[in-house]
Amino acid sequence: MKSILFSILTIVVLATTAEAQQSKNRLDIGFDKHTLQPGDSLQVTVVYKSDSAEKLPLATVELFVENEAGQRARLRWPVINGEASGMLYLPDSLPRGKYSLFAGLQNRFFEVVGKIKDGEKSGSIQAMLLTKNGSWDEQQVSVGRDGSFTIRNWLFEDNALMAFSGTGNGSQPMDIRISTQLDSTVTPFAVSGRSFYVGNPPPAVRSTLYKPLDVPKDFFVDGGTLLPAVVVRTTTKTPAQQFNEAYSSGLFQSADERIISIMDNPNALGFTNIFSYLQGRVAGLQMFSTGFSSGVAMWRGAPVTFFLDEIRVSPQQIASIPMADIAIVKAYPPPFFGAPGGAAGGGIAIYTRRGGEANFVPAGRQVFRVRGYTPSTVALNMNKLTL
Repeated sequence: MKSILFSILTIVVLATTAEAQQSKNRLDIGFDKHTLQPGDSLQVTVVYKSDSAEKLPLATVELFVENEAGQRARLRWPVINGEASGMLYLPDSLPRGKYSLFAGLQNRFFEVVGKIKDGEKSGSIQAMLLTKNGSWDEQQVSVGRDGSFTIRNWLFEDNALMAFSGTGNGSQPMDIRISTQLDSTVTPFAVSGRSFYVGNPPPAVRSTLYKPLDVPKDFFVDGGTLLPAVVVRTTTKTPAQQFNEAYSSGLFQSADERIISIMDNPNALGFTNIFSYLQGRVAGLQMFSTGFSSGVAMWRGAPVTFFLDEIRVSPQQIASIPMADIAIVKAYPPPFFGAPGGAAGGGIAIYTRRGGEANFVPAGRQVFRVRGYTPSTVALNMNKLTL
């Protein structure tokens, strides 16, 4: 009898210990609602909780949103004092169905580690960061005897350009290799998952939306990334070309594209909208800006899909954008693989101005594109896995 009681007590103690270990580091995901319609916005809050007195002033939460078709979108938010929050806008084009949101917390903030070949004589270098809003931030960085250096806690949204030059002679390019710690392989120390539904869920699904999801920690592990560099020796590229390299990504980087610069053409501001401006400027593209077919475009007999800053939108939304707000237009002849469902039509991508487009990168600097944090309010794009 004593043996049985001891065994039961041991099982209880072990179960309690295991539960305590599991709850030591945990994430709580909060939604303002679990059932939404296209066009709605979802408020997401991620809170880190620990049974210990452990402090978490700065960290990062990786978020993956996955739909029933297996498509994923990736986001990354800064965690400050144990909490991160943001708003996901659900576009009209978002497929209906159940979506799972997985969160993984890594105990690190944005950080760049790098090394300069033959950098033992450098002592220090100048680092500059150009963000998407066109503003520069700059700092002098100490370099170790082996040429290594570290840049910590630079907080910015979206992609940015990081440029390096010597402090003695800024025109002399250097051989630098860098990696960002947020893009290195890591296993998060706390994970969590919740689900939401776009559309009208059946009763059997509705009851499951409020239950947490099991998340394997290796769900977030990737192979890490070493960032390639481009040495900017001159500034012969036009502002439109530099803008395109800085802000286009994935399927929107095509060898068959045509870039039409609005920022370099003051006469473009005299047109009522982009439809009237593009008419006759791209071979085979027909734009209808007036009459019954207003807001429609055809290319070689097939419809054209429109994108605003790489998010699919309606032609009517494109027609309402002031010409002064447009930086460049990219035209993709059919078949454009970025069109929904692999349609055979063409594509038109409108990119809005970010500020500071005229002076992107000074000459003589080694430049890297680095990935920062996802904006706190962002449209959910299930065709965009890479940050």
